[in-house]
Amino acid sequence: MSDNATPDLVFTGGTVVSHDGRRRNDVAIRDGRIIAVGEDLAVEGLPTVDATGLLVLPGLVDVHVHLREPGMTEKEDFASGTRAAAAGGVTTVVDMPNTSPPVATAERYRQKLDLVKEKAYVDFGLYGMLDHDNADEIAGMAELGAMGFKLFMGQTTGDNRCPNDAAIFRGLEAAAAAGLVVGVHAENDHLLRMFGDRLRSSGRTDPRAHLEGRPAFVEVEAVTRIITMATEAKAKLHIHHLSTADGLQRVRDLRAEGHRVSVEVLVGHLLLDDTAYDTYGNLIKLNPPIRPAADVNALWAGLGLGDIDVIATDHAPHTAAEQAEQDVWKAYGGFIGVETMLPLLLTAAAQGRLTVEDIVRLCSYTPARKWSMATKGQVAPGFDADLVLVDPATQAVVDGTSMHSKHNVTPYEGWALTGAVVATYLRGGLIYEKGAIIGNPAGRQVRPARVPLATAGA
Repeated sequence: MSDNATPDLVFTGGTVVSHDGRRRNDVAIRDGRIIAVGEDLAVEGLPTVDATGLLVLPGLVDVHVHLREPGMTEKEDFASGTRAAAAGGVTTVVDMPNTSPPVATAERYRQKLDLVKEKAYVDFGLYGMLDHDNADEIAGMAELGAMGFKLFMGQTTGDNRCPNDAAIFRGLEAAAAAGLVVGVHAENDHLLRMFGDRLRSSGRTDPRAHLEGRPAFVEVEAVTRIITMATEAKAKLHIHHLSTADGLQRVRDLRAEGHRVSVEVLVGHLLLDDTAYDTYGNLIKLNPPIRPAADVNALWAGLGLGDIDVIATDHAPHTAAEQAEQDVWKAYGGFIGVETMLPLLLTAAAQGRLTVEDIVRLCSYTPARKWSMATKGQVAPGFDADLVLVDPATQAVVDGTSMHSKHNVTPYEGWALTGAVVATYLRGGLIYEKGAIIGNPAGRQVRPARVPLATAGA
């Protein structure tokens, strides 16, 4: 450190974990930014945080959450959802636009930003929607700081109309001109509705009918179509919640042909398989659905091979009454996850299924780079001091009563955990410690550094 860069806080004695390794280091902070990472950085008389025996991670970046504001705040709101994020070691969230009304115009984007910006306990970005007739709105939302645009090719919460291919292509071109990511729910909507109608007509109302109504090939078809169009439009493409072995293989094949696309899997698609329908019923209804074990194993293999770029949650709260619905066609899809993602992945790391370095790469470093968050995702000089202190040895169980979402119904209730979030810091300020949210909302909007596609990473 130079003499004119005296820290105002130093984390001492911890093991700093990055996407490519770990090392016992101190971390020095000034004005909310990291100014040095190295040995013996403490300055006599200045505040320190003793991280001895703990892992020091960059705050997680969850690029797929639904905080339900505006219009669905009986399920969740920005304050409760970002408190849950803070408790889970997630310091940046990207919120989806399928609210009520959907965020499909610059004016609605502005209204949503004004509504939520004072309520966030962690930093946040907002997606706009790529709708059936709103290509002309893309530039305006980009100017207001949109992190990217969500395209729903298949039906999900909100039942928003899915665009036709011409509208999709116009939207892809507009997003490419803005230099922003298009994130896609890749399922063929017409086929989903046809298969669903057939199953309903046959009298099926059981949870497994949801899986049978969304066969793997509807994902494969949509993945093929959107990657092909995005390449022609020169758009930065991300596939949200890829769920099948066949879908992942199609991504591999298209990448081998030169197509550029990043891929996300969900914690739920890694930790649950279709046998869970017998235990949890409609609580685990998810779009796309929880898949058979062969698909789950393929996703884990894809993580090991580096074919999958991001892990996210699709944090999708509903009321307890909604999640108790017995008729699968009336039940909503999705469940909470932003608070449990890191502890569950730490548990998987303790089991040898991945490393903590993998967690950092998949949940912090790569998401920050893909969405051009210039100061997020690394414990390094110049980056925001978004830090998570983790005890990798703590034994606990998932307990919904201690969680921070509005409706703490989770399929992971009672699951044994190895590893826990001890404390979370946002730009050097303590926002969570040992079960308690600290202070008032301090989150800020994150705006992407809009990088031209020719120089941007895939």
